[in-house]
Amino acid sequence: MKNCIKFLISAFVISAIFTSCTKKPLTLDDSTSMKTLLKASDKEITELVIQEASQKAGVSAEKINVEYIYRDKENQAVVVKSKIDEK
Repeated sequence: MKNCIKFLISAFVISAIFTSCTKKPLTLDDSTSMKTLLKASDKEITELVIQEASQKAGVSAEKINVEYIYRDKENQAVVVKSKIDEK
C-alpha cells in the first residue's frame, strides 16, 4: 500500500512538472488567451507580430520594425506599434 501511494505521488509530480514545462506557441486566434499575451515577453510579442505580418500580409520579416509594446492589464489590451520599411 505504501509503495502504491509513493508511485501515485511520483506520477503526479512528474506529470505536473511535464505540463508546467511545456509551452504552447503564441497565436492571435482563440487558442491563446489575453492573459497569456499580457504575460508574454517583449521578444515573444515581437516574434508573434513579425510571424503574423509575414504569413498574412506577405511582408518580409527584415522590413518589420517593432517600435514599442504597451500592455494595459486593467482593460486587457496589448498595443504594438510597428513600422514597415519600404526600401
